[in-house]
Amino acid sequence: MNATGRYAHRRGFHCESACQCAVLAADGYDVDEEIVFGLDGGFGFSFFPANGNAPDIVVGKQAIMPLRASRLMGVEVATHTPKSGAGLTRLLESAPAVMTRVDLGLLPYWGLEGRSSFGGYFVNVVRPLGADAFEVSDPAFDEPVSVSAAELQAARSSRNSPPLNPDWKVYVFGAPRRTPHLDRVGPVAVRTLCREVLKPGSRNLGIPGMKLLATTAASWPRSKHGEVEDVDLKGNVVRTDALARQLLHLGRQIESFGTGGGLFRPMLGRYLTRVADSTGEARYAEAAERFLDSGRLWSNLGSALLTAGTGTARDDLTTLVDAVADTARSAMDVEKRALTALTPL
Repeated sequence: MNATGRYAHRRGFHCESACQCAVLAADGYDVDEEIVFGLDGGFGFSFFPANGNAPDIVVGKQAIMPLRASRLMGVEVATHTPKSGAGLTRLLESAPAVMTRVDLGLLPYWGLEGRSSFGGYFVNVVRPLGADAFEVSDPAFDEPVSVSAAELQAARSSRNSPPLNPDWKVYVFGAPRRTPHLDRVGPVAVRTLCREVLKPGSRNLGIPGMKLLATTAASWPRSKHGEVEDVDLKGNVVRTDALARQLLHLGRQIESFGTGGGLFRPMLGRYLTRVADSTGEARYAEAAERFLDSGRLWSNLGSALLTAGTGTARDDLTTLVDAVADTARSAMDVEKRALTALTPL
């Protein structure tokens, strides 16, 4: 057996950080997920309006696989773009697992059947299973899953999620060369976070992105109309209103992929608490509390959207649209105050 025998599947909150932690653990370095998440500095907000009836995309990050955490930990990461199962297999001959970017909507075990696309998702590919399948470690699930080579190929090559298409990217991690001192590198990552969320240089990202969501959501009752096909929360194909699909997909994006719930905002809060403990600076802890507050705002919205599902009357859906805009504005205010307070540090 090759190096794959060292890898152990583990659950996590954030696909990108959790996959990195699992690969690093296979090389003997155990690091908490919130540390990798915070050091990577990719946290934030992204909003990409879609054309026509297709659901707009909301993501609780701004940078996909920035590799800042690996640099701070002295980990060499090689990027590859193998366009076949054979290419993946060759990489696995000398690595415990490889991390690959995929379109979540095309992973068969998620049950979305391509009706929802998100090309910024990550899984670890652990080993080939015969000639036509791979063992995939997805941190959103309790156990590894088997995915056919053809299905994995489709998820890695998808063009359904611009500007977040996977583009075949695969990452191979080396062993860590040093343990980062959080009191030194933690504040560096926080400075990057403040700069890129407050003034990201794009109206789709950070604080401007939240503002864009708040204003765009008000137009959904007009732009998301007509009957469309979707998959409900049980994996059943249904016909539903385009506005209901938009709100259900936003609920999934909040609770399953990012912004609120038990995911990105609370994770950043835990990271800032760790930085506060290591530096003795109370303002990091104060900002942590604000991000926990923001997480609760997003989570309450996500829960309401998922509870509504696909069978809600259109008048009630319009009320939920108002809740989306109100939550985006409230969260924007909380997060802007937190980051502004951290900027002088």
